[in-house]
Order: sequence, then C-alpha cells, then structure tokens
Amino acid sequence: MILPISTNSIYNFRPNFSSNLVGSSVKAKADEYMNNGNFDKAIELYKKALEVSPYDAKVHLNLAKTYTYNNQPKLAIPHLETYVNMNPDDLENMTLLGECYKKSGMFSKSMEYFNKVLSVEPHYDYAKRNLLDAQNLYLACIDPQKAQQEKYETAMKNLTEAVKIAKGLFPKGYTDDMKDITVSFDKTSKMGGRSNIAQYEHAKRKISVTDEYTYADPRLTGAYVAHEFVHGKDNDSYTSIREEQDAYRVQAKYWATQVKDIYDPEMDYVADLYKQSAKALDDRVAEIYKLRDPGIPETSYNHPPGRKTAAYSLSAGAGQPLKSYDVIV
Repeated sequence: MILPISTNSIYNFRPNFSSNLVGSSVKAKADEYMNNGNFDKAIELYKKALEVSPYDAKVHLNLAKTYTYNNQPKLAIPHLETYVNMNPDDLENMTLLGECYKKSGMFSKSMEYFNKVLSVEPHYDYAKRNLLDAQNLYLACIDPQKAQQEKYETAMKNLTEAVKIAKGLFPKGYTDDMKDITVSFDKTSKMGGRSNIAQYEHAKRKISVTDEYTYADPRLTGAYVAHEFVHGKDNDSYTSIREEQDAYRVQAKYWATQVKDIYDPEMDYVADLYKQSAKALDDRVAEIYKLRDPGIPETSYNHPPGRKTAAYSLSAGAGQPLKSYDVIV
C-alpha cells in the first residue's frame, strides 16, 4: 500500500512548514489539529494566528490546505492567492490554487493558473491532468453529453495503458492468477482530508484509482497500479513491512529507470530514495509504516517470497485483517 498525499504520507515526512511554526503556540496547536484531522479547530486557530501575523505566508498556506481538507475549496482561494503572491515560484501550491478554482466552478480562472504553471514546467502532471479535467468540466457546461463521452473514452484509454504498463513490470505469468481483479477509476476513501491515490479492496478484489487521476499520464497511474498488484497477488487481507517494501521497490525502480519526462513530486521522492539504494527506500518505508501502525508485522504471507506462515501467526499484534480502506496506495 502507498499512503495518500496527506500528513500521514511517506512523502509528507519530508521537512514541511509546521516545523517553522513551533515558535508560536497557537500556530503549533493549529498544526497539531490539522495533522490529527480536526480541521474545524485548526481553522479557528489559524485565523487567530493571522490576527496577530496577517502577512505570515506559511499560516495562509496551512489555513488554505486545511480548508481544502475540509471540503471548502472556495474559502481556501484568498489564502492561496496571498501565499502565491508571496511565493510566485511555488508551482505545487499555484496548481492547488487552480484546483480550488476548478472545484469552485470557476473553470476559466483555474485554467489560467494551470497554464501558467505549465509554461514554467510543461511536464508537471498535477497541473496537466487538472487542466484537462477543467477543460472537460467547461465543455460539460456547453455540451454535457460530449463531455461525458470524452471523459469516458479518455479513462478507458489511459487505464488500459496503465494496466498494460503495470503488468509489464512483473515476471511473465505473475498476473495469471489475478484475472478476477478489476481496476477502475473511482471515488476512493480519504485519509487526512485527501483522496487516496489508489486502493486495493481485498473483499471485492478491486483496485480503484482515484478519478482525480483520470487525465493523469498512464505511466504515472501505471506506477500506482503496479504497487497494488503486489498486494493483490497475495489474495489476502494482510500486509506487512516487507510487503510494503516490495511494493514500493517495484514502482520506484520503474520510475527511476524508465520515466524521464514526467515531473511528479511524490514519485520523484520515492525514486530518489531508491537511487540512493534499495535499502534507503526500505528503511524509509519501515519508518513511516511503523509510525502509522506500531503493530504492523515485519513479514506476511509470501513476503518474503515462499513464506508459508499466515500473518496471524507472526505475533500477538498481527493478524487483524485490514479494513478495505486501510489497504491503500
């Protein structure tokens, strides 16, 4: 499983803005509430912090992000505008601003920001897929049927290619016993206010990729599908540190060695760890998953390969089947 882009994500254990807010108890407490998912309380405290420091760009950014996690993108816009004006080179949060405009129904304004980002970094998939989605939503205002058909055809084309890419990353015959698994773009569960990029539901034998990635480059989607194939291969509802490490290695090696013209911070971060060494990636995965779940077992069925002991026999704390929404990418 790969954690979503949230405060619990492997990616977000990189240095972040919260470390710069420790000097203020109000800001630090707001960060704590945001990280724990208490978004209403976090918003209240960030507002208080801005009363004291109205030009604190980092507080504006964290407040905006909290609004997005709380499904209030329109309220995030003025704070992202303030932040972006102060940090015009931050392409990630400029794209987030465009996304908030898109989710608020202001498609022309959103496309303006996406195009601005892509003029600087034309390979940034986050901006590119949002631009294509915004264009489709704009078309839907004029010709809903045409927009629906266009999105369906794009989804089928991109997902078919992504699955083909994912299958190609494994030895011949690896997926022969996985033909009952379905892969689709769909709504996915949320963690930390953000949709999971993808998730494997063992009970349904289903891999869902968030529909926010409908217009993503198939190579990016393929990396996440490949990760989930590792979980689906076991045909059980258990996971372990070793299983997560194996899944990350597959997609990291692919991204590091075969993908050169897509800019994606999450995958680039994983690939950079792998380029240091496979052990560097393994250590980071173990660190993050143990922080998230101290009871996660080191090994599970088929991880390492050939193991014939089910997860529930490994330790007293192991063997509890994960809920479907916990098995996520």
